[in-house]
Amino acid sequence: MALDARAKALKAAGQPIISFGVGEPDFPTPEPIKQAANAALADDATHYTTVSGDPVLRKLVAERTEETTGVPFAWNQVIATSGAKEALFIAMQVLCEQGDEVLLPAPYWVSYAEQAKMAGATVVPIETRSPDWKLTPEDLRRHLTARSRVLVLCTPSNPTGAVYSDAELAALAETIADYDIATIVDEIYARISYVPVGRWLRAAPQQADRSFIVDGVSKAYAMTGWRLGWLVGPKELMELASAVQSHLTSHPSSVTQRAATFALQNNAAVETAVDEMVGIFRQRRDAIVAGLSAIDGVSCPPPDGAFYVFPDVRGLFGRPLGPNGRVVQSSAQLAAYLLDEALVVCVPGEAFGTPGFVRFSYALAMDQLEEGVARVQTALRAG
Repeated sequence: MALDARAKALKAAGQPIISFGVGEPDFPTPEPIKQAANAALADDATHYTTVSGDPVLRKLVAERTEETTGVPFAWNQVIATSGAKEALFIAMQVLCEQGDEVLLPAPYWVSYAEQAKMAGATVVPIETRSPDWKLTPEDLRRHLTARSRVLVLCTPSNPTGAVYSDAELAALAETIADYDIATIVDEIYARISYVPVGRWLRAAPQQADRSFIVDGVSKAYAMTGWRLGWLVGPKELMELASAVQSHLTSHPSSVTQRAATFALQNNAAVETAVDEMVGIFRQRRDAIVAGLSAIDGVSCPPPDGAFYVFPDVRGLFGRPLGPNGRVVQSSAQLAAYLLDEALVVCVPGEAFGTPGFVRFSYALAMDQLEEGVARVQTALRAG
């Protein structure tokens, strides 16, 4: 966000910035969803809904979750939130106390760590390795202690695009079976995947009584600004989650809830639009992987999901770059250099707990993507 703000200031000053920074689909929200919101306004659906969301929407989410996991959920095991970020915040507040440990496979989305700290917990990063970027049972086992309370998983991953299989998730579940530990699984990118996506509760239904599933409409339906997510979990914990939310936002926007309800009703036109979006993301993925992999000193394996690449840039450190022979020693310095030299925004791996790498979002039009990659290639040419 900080890099994006700086880039927007440069852009406002007339500089031709190309941003691979903030992660949101560049597609419009599908037209039928916008029409559903307009209908909600016409119907004066502009007042409070039930705390934690309209039961109609929550029932749809429960049904969708059962379809993907095979585990039955009732509508009151769901709360609708103002984006998936609020769902994650509430989950941390419900599960964590002072001194508890939250296990985060690194690289991880920056808000996981900050939300754990806000709940009084201690963050325990667990290093994963390129190109798979997946937590292994062996690495997880080495970090489990009597204070371990929460494991956070994100599949597909931000920032790496890694996608866990059912078998890999089942192995992780088996590893924590004898520990008093809950799991928060962030599935916000599950619809944007180029391989089959594993589902935590499908792989480990025995974990249903101590797991929270987080999802929403932001990424799949290009609705980031609408702010609608949800939290699904065991009834006792969801009662606590609803109580927490009642003192925060009460519920998301009533109009947004109506639009999201329509989005989840398996409308053919909406699902076709989503499929087309994912197909275009795949084409962009292939283009940016090819372009960055052509740079000497950069390793960029193709991700299996989401809309990010997370290339290894350590091969660029300590050597002169570009026409001015600039030398960088970290991914943070490299990101700053690319903004100065190429007017290109990317996010350094330090933001995700993994220095030496940078995140590029390919949620931008192909002509912009190709121009941006060409600028990066020029800037990173050996000086």
